[in-house]
Amino acid sequence: MKKILCITMLLILCMGVLSGCGKKIDADTSTVFIEKKGRIISIDVEDLDKEYYDASELEDYITTHVETYTAENGETVEKASFDVEEGIAKLRMEYDSYEDYTGFNGIELFTGTVVTARAAGYDFDTEFYSVVKEDGEIEQKQTTKEDVLANDDNRVVIIKANVDVCVPGEVLYVSAQDTKVTEKDLVSITGEGASEEASLTYIIYQ
Repeated sequence: MKKILCITMLLILCMGVLSGCGKKIDADTSTVFIEKKGRIISIDVEDLDKEYYDASELEDYITTHVETYTAENGETVEKASFDVEEGIAKLRMEYDSYEDYTGFNGIELFTGTVVTARAAGYDFDTEFYSVVKEDGEIEQKQTTKEDVLANDDNRVVIIKANVDVCVPGEVLYVSAQDTKVTEKDLVSITGEGASEEASLTYIIYQ
């Protein structure tokens, strides 16, 4: 049972959506999808070792976790789907807000404008890259914190997890540590280890 709890937490903490945010929401790797109106959709993809994990027992545990959370916080979290094929588990979760994502998973997530993020206590005190497209290729070039903060109305996602993040817009800046912009709306956070060991990642977009 202890091993099942561990893999469940891995499933619940990463989450994702891939194939470009404007397309059908699906994923081959764990990704967090930020919707324009504040909802969060996530799909986590994990390789299960059948010698240790039972799919039905794992799904029951996830369902119980959802029921416990919604009993205390309202119907703000939903287990939309859970499938296991050829030893690969895929879990899709839907959240009414970033607060629900954080409350359910215990993973820090914030979405809003640059000005509301600063009001919430985020200091943007890290190194940043600007994101530009040259000759059809996405390039990350070192920039300053002042440039990043120049437009208070730009949107920002702040997350502490090693996952992909898909935003409903075009990425302008990203914190430098452990990040790679793979599409105009998709950032891969490439750190290793559990999310509690991850760096705080800033993704600024419009």
